[in-house]
Amino acid sequence: MMCDGCAASVKRILESQPEVTSATVDYKEARAVVWTTPEVKVAEDWQKQCGEKLASHLGTCGFESRPQG
Repeated sequence: MMCDGCAASVKRILESQPEVTSATVDYKEARAVVWTTPEVKVAEDWQKQCGEKLASHLGTCGFESRPQG
């Protein structure tokens, strides 16, 4: 991300995913935090699975991404 416009795009992309209820994106920190639906949390390693899926989706949308611990 290079600007607030990029951050707004990333936020919109994340919030368009069915497992995301809301997202906060900070381009200066190059970080996004997402809040998920309760249904996502049933898998044992839900954070890893969801993080990888969302990072992959952002990658296909042109934003390099990787999950963080």
